[in-house]
Amino acid sequence: MSAIASFSDAALVGRPHSARAGLKYFFNGNIITMNPRQPRAPHMMVSGDTVVFCDDGPAPFGLDYRATGFSARKRELSGDVEFHDLRGRTVIPGLVDAHIHIVWWAFNLKRVDLAPARSEEGALEILKAGAKGLKPGEWLIGHGWTHNLWEKRTLPTRWSLDSLFPETPVALSSKCGHLQWVNTVAVARAGITGSTPDPHGGEIEKVNRNGVLEPTGILKETAGELLDTVIVPPSDSTRREAVVEATAYAHSLGITGMHTPEPIEYYEDLQVLHGDGRLGLRINFLIPVAFLDDLADLRIRHGVGDEMLRIAGVKLFSDGSLGGRTALMYDPYENEPTNYGICVTEAEEIAEKTLKANRLGLAMAIHAIGDKAIGNVLSAYERSALELGASGGAGTNPFVRNRIEHLQVVSPQDWDRIRKLKPVASMQPVHLCADMGPADSYWGARSRYAYAIKTAMDAGCPLAFGSDAPVEPVNPFYGLYAAVTRQDLERKPAQGWYPEERISVEDALAAYTTGPALASGQPTRVGDLSAGKLADFVVLNEDPLSVPPGDLKDMKPSATYLGGQMVYQDQTGE
Repeated sequence: MSAIASFSDAALVGRPHSARAGLKYFFNGNIITMNPRQPRAPHMMVSGDTVVFCDDGPAPFGLDYRATGFSARKRELSGDVEFHDLRGRTVIPGLVDAHIHIVWWAFNLKRVDLAPARSEEGALEILKAGAKGLKPGEWLIGHGWTHNLWEKRTLPTRWSLDSLFPETPVALSSKCGHLQWVNTVAVARAGITGSTPDPHGGEIEKVNRNGVLEPTGILKETAGELLDTVIVPPSDSTRREAVVEATAYAHSLGITGMHTPEPIEYYEDLQVLHGDGRLGLRINFLIPVAFLDDLADLRIRHGVGDEMLRIAGVKLFSDGSLGGRTALMYDPYENEPTNYGICVTEAEEIAEKTLKANRLGLAMAIHAIGDKAIGNVLSAYERSALELGASGGAGTNPFVRNRIEHLQVVSPQDWDRIRKLKPVASMQPVHLCADMGPADSYWGARSRYAYAIKTAMDAGCPLAFGSDAPVEPVNPFYGLYAAVTRQDLERKPAQGWYPEERISVEDALAAYTTGPALASGQPTRVGDLSAGKLADFVVLNEDPLSVPPGDLKDMKPSATYLGGQMVYQDQTGE
């Protein structure tokens, strides 16, 4: 019988049935543990919310489904242990989306989705249907449009929206979330005119019409915040119910945890749901940098919270996006000699905020897409490392590294700096499915180091994969597929886009399991299925390490467990 620390067979068997109900024995499976000391196991035992055994030898109580007399032993222990025959299926640790905007994503599931549009006219057709049932004066809110996939690839204008909605205010966020497309009613309500100055870190796109400068209806980066005072936000209860509904969908995809950068009011939503017992995902929350002084006043350090909701760092924006051509670049965009992107936060401020957060014991999670933005972030991390001895949350144990969110295009001159610092590479492989074309168009040869996952991994950066939903689909199997194949969802190009950046399925799976655990400072509690870890896991009908790489995107869980409890089961049953 295997010995397990703090686990007594005799003590468990002697307890009343109510105390023993948490014991579960999963057997006859192909368990991919992500534990390097025991990569595979055929059976596992869970007590309450924790894995207490996952190995090849006999389980507690001498249980071994391969042994003679197992049926008799199963009958003997049927009052103490729940038995779950995996019937040869594969088990992996619960998948963690390391960069998702959970409340924004949840609520967008209820809004008009413009992602299918392939032209400005196509978007208008979708909006016609989505506007049905609106009350007079009520805002029409949509999301997901991307002119980079349209036939003309030009930004839309307010005048096309005016043709359908002359009296209804319309606000449509782009797929990347860095652009707003609004109509004339919305422009007027926000008080935007041709003479309105661009806010710091943003741009109100304007055009000269008949000698008069007028806003086009496109608001870039922080200019979109001009709408915040005129759009009535959804109620607290509406947002919270949306999260509960979206959580069920996440469970169906094998997701058990998320790292989420959100507005501070959404942190309150998650706290309320947690207090009500309705928070069904393990959330690591990234606090907006605007509240860094408040964190300092309250002496808040990394990890405050519990295993369902905790503070994991501070989020800051350094630049814009590829889709909006606002990512900050060292050199101009292709065929746009004056466009270097938009600097949302100046380099010196990034350095100051980083040093302050790191001194507090908080890691930074900085949005950086363009190569110059990434260079600015590396400079801040170098300064922190020089003053504090390492680039991350001072005094954290285990050490929590600073992160770079997206890390989309890196200049060759900066790779040596990355190799020295080894920041967490919080990347979203699914982005490349839609972005490879725009990247080639806007960045040209610089795209060689766009979404350079293998180069980042070889540089020693811990990989933590996410979706950036609602920017991209939340499905983690799309991300696995993209990282392994470097193809779009239609399996193009045949050999992959810059195929030298492909990684193995094992490494991609680690970036959804052990990688996020390292990034959040929780490697002793989550990420793999070794004894002592939380029992978050996914049951699959196929082995992701064995299926053809092109089929990874089509995989679907048959069951998902969070803390030892089944939170999702497909229609065919377990």
